[in-house]
Amino acid sequence: MTAILLLQVSCRKDPDMISTVVDVTYPKIELKGEKFVTLNVGQAYEDPGATATDDISGAKTEIMAYANTLDVNTPGLYYMGYTAKNSNGYVRKVARYIAVTNYQDDIDLTGTYYRAATDVEVEITKVSRALYRNSDMGGAGLEDAAYFVMIDDATFDVGLQLSESIGEEIDGFDELLEITDSSTVIQYSLDAPGYGTAPRIFTKVQ
Repeated sequence: MTAILLLQVSCRKDPDMISTVVDVTYPKIELKGEKFVTLNVGQAYEDPGATATDDISGAKTEIMAYANTLDVNTPGLYYMGYTAKNSNGYVRKVARYIAVTNYQDDIDLTGTYYRAATDVEVEITKVSRALYRNSDMGGAGLEDAAYFVMIDDATFDVGLQLSESIGEEIDGFDELLEITDSSTVIQYSLDAPGYGTAPRIFTKVQ
């Protein structure tokens, strides 16, 4: 004879377990002074800081930059990075972008550009003297902005900066600018999480 043992297991809710739903929200950071700054080479600069507001408690805190890459003696793009955490532990990062250059905007690169490799158009906009914003740094159809500074008529720098869209530092290299009577072409490669290092080529269409 074979005996069969049936084991019944019951699941009971632990009355001490409490489920909590937390809305994902982020603190606010308000920069003092301008978000986009252009300095001549050698010009002194003192960072004015920022104000962080906890969107949960409403508490305000005066903060200074946790990151400061600025070298006023070397032309290029730099940033000041600010960070804040709210009562639920969610973090926001914001940057102030600083161009160091003597360039006086002899050429304006503002316009719509096309990346043939991905069939994507991007907008390049001047946000300060010699300082530009590319609305889609990879030309990949994403809202991942990046910035670059004009050094002279043939040189620009996609320098180390904070990408606020991905919350990470990014950098650029192998920058090339070609301007002729019939076309303007901007090219660079990216060192950024989630992006390969293939050249990003953008041709002005309007």
